Amino acid sequence: MAHMVSCPLRTCTLTFVLAVLFPGITFSQASPDINSAATPAAAQAAHVYVGTTKGVYLYNAASNGSLSLASGSPFSIAGNAIGSNGKYFVSLGTAYLHSYPLASNGAINGQASQINTGSYSGSECGATYGGLFDHSGQDVYVQRNTQTAECTALQSFKISSTGGLTFLGSTEFNQTFTSTPTLITLTGYGGHAFSFAPVGSCTISTYELGRGSGGVMVFEPGSNQTDPTAQPGWAYQPLLPKGGHAADPTDHLAIAVMAMNGGPCGAVDKAQLASYTAISNGDFDSSNTWQNMPAPLVYPTVLNMSPLGQFLAVGGNTSFSASNGTQRPGLQVFHFNGENPITSYSGVLTTAPIDEIRWDNNNHLFALSNSTRKLYAYTVTSSSITAVPGSPYAIASTPNALVVLPTSPVCSAPASNGVHICAPTSGSTVSSPVLIEASSTVSGTIARMELWVDGVKKYTATSGSQLNTTISILAGSHRFAVLAINTAGQQWASAVNATVK
Repeated sequence: MAHMVSCPLRTCTLTFVLAVLFPGITFSQASPDINSAATPAAAQAAHVYVGTTKGVYLYNAASNGSLSLASGSPFSIAGNAIGSNGKYFVSLGTAYLHSYPLASNGAINGQASQINTGSYSGSECGATYGGLFDHSGQDVYVQRNTQTAECTALQSFKISSTGGLTFLGSTEFNQTFTSTPTLITLTGYGGHAFSFAPVGSCTISTYELGRGSGGVMVFEPGSNQTDPTAQPGWAYQPLLPKGGHAADPTDHLAIAVMAMNGGPCGAVDKAQLASYTAISNGDFDSSNTWQNMPAPLVYPTVLNMSPLGQFLAVGGNTSFSASNGTQRPGLQVFHFNGENPITSYSGVLTTAPIDEIRWDNNNHLFALSNSTRKLYAYTVTSSSITAVPGSPYAIASTPNALVVLPTSPVCSAPASNGVHICAPTSGSTVSSPVLIEASSTVSGTIARMELWVDGVKKYTATSGSQLNTTISILAGSHRFAVLAINTAGQQWASAVNATVK
């Protein structure tokens, strides 16, 4: 059981907290001992599904992110995989939406239900373009686009506890111009969605949708968007790849944008990454400026955020030559900082074209390259990015979809002030390097979180209320303590004992 010491008074010093957690031990500080390579572990972190032309390949992701192909792969489905709510796997064809029950080991069983999306309102807008689950896992959205009819529709379907699919309603947007909007992105709280589309030859329009009664996503005209401040004579517009935007859990957005000089059809600079804040009515705005927005080395055609919103993965599957340089295919990781500007982290992790990006709840990053038929996997912490053992993984046939279903929960913050250590768990046996995950709730503003092992400080996290890192350590029994300290000097702590093998 974790032991917690809460210190509501500023006079409760760090030494006192540590003395309670580690009686009889003298405390000294040491430089962080961060891993440079991962070691396989038995615990499972996620089911990773790779959709291909021959079916769905299921991989089991270990606690260090390494993958093993599951028995029975590839599993047969109709259409392309679009997601799972943990109980059912859903795919979308040219007309039909299909659901399949999942076995406890993640295997995809025979079809439970299907529904012809072409039989309902919204089908007049043409072929299916893509689909996704809402954040609750209860509703599925199907987007349909066509240029000839100048029409885009979003259909909403309910998936029942038995896998049955029911049509809820549809909404049309982009009714005026012959263009193809991007696939919608849901805001962090799931109550709103947004999409972008070209208007005329050089202008981009934003479409906002809101979740109405019964789960139907409804078009909301008159949305407002404040873009970053551009240098004089320039203006920003969102980029138009299908996945060029992402949302974090706290209603902040990351959007790939381009600056244009002298009007919408002027010279174009390299794409940059902007952070936005979504407000309760679905509008969103950015306080970024052209000086503080990073321009990735890769051309950002797909963005995806880690579950806690700390990291932004940026992938590209094509090159783009701008007035100030060229961006190429590949994969990069950035620090995401909420409403503050996005900051650089990694260089280019791979130059392979990247088409899909997903994360599990243990900060494992999975990136799929359709053209090279490879799946790349990395462990990302606040201090290191390492390829997992075996990465990249060769896919037996041409891939077209990536779905990651975490089997371990996100490290949640305690309901009251304190520290929750999610990994390692108390009394567990783990391998080195050891994954340390903790979350905190504090009064006031968090200043830092610290990791202490056997009375020695090993690591300090200075951004946010989450600590996520790995540490190499000798075999034996060890005591892991995590402290949360606010800007007023108040401290909260928790500790667990675990055995390293």
